[in-house]
Amino acid sequence: MDSPDSPRALTFARARSPEQREDRLRRLTEVTRALLDSTRAGELTLGDVAAAADLAKSGVLRYAGSREALLLLVMYHEHLGWLDDLQAQLHDERRSPAKALAHTLAQRPVLCDLISAAPVLMNRLTPEAAETVRTQARDVEDRLRETLRPRMPLDRQRLVLLTAAIHAFVGAVWGWAAIDSINQPEPGTAFEDTLAALLRTFIAGLKHQ
Repeated sequence: MDSPDSPRALTFARARSPEQREDRLRRLTEVTRALLDSTRAGELTLGDVAAAADLAKSGVLRYAGSREALLLLVMYHEHLGWLDDLQAQLHDERRSPAKALAHTLAQRPVLCDLISAAPVLMNRLTPEAAETVRTQARDVEDRLRETLRPRMPLDRQRLVLLTAAIHAFVGAVWGWAAIDSINQPEPGTAFEDTLAALLRTFIAGLKHQ
């Protein structure tokens, strides 16, 4: 255990203000995101994050709450980056919404892996952390609605259905792609084409509801 006078203990002692805590959480999020380039979310341990961040496990828990909450925070930020990509793709009128959704998701393997792992991660959250994740999910839904609006206006009910379908399809297709892969599945045409076909069929049915 670190002594009160050790450099690591002094680092923890400084991170007391809300601003310092926010900065520490941001740095932990960045470290975790980098680790996910080579390690699946389901296999990434608290110890891996602590070692990469040069912190004790207790330090990671102090600022992130739990391994699961930290991974889901990374997923939230990945969603925001994906929505920026999606908006750019939707500017091309030749690309259907289903194709744009599938293409941009296929280019973000870390997001796909986190979506696949999310049900297990969410079941391990505290009630307070779960409420935070629900707030983040609503924010993603609202942003998705605004992103799709120029090409595919959706009311709230259809938006919720589409969001659920996207996550269900990504989780299922990515999960199967991961079975034969030692590390992260490589984003490729098979994943993208399968996802696009599923979304195209779902969106067609959604429009006729």
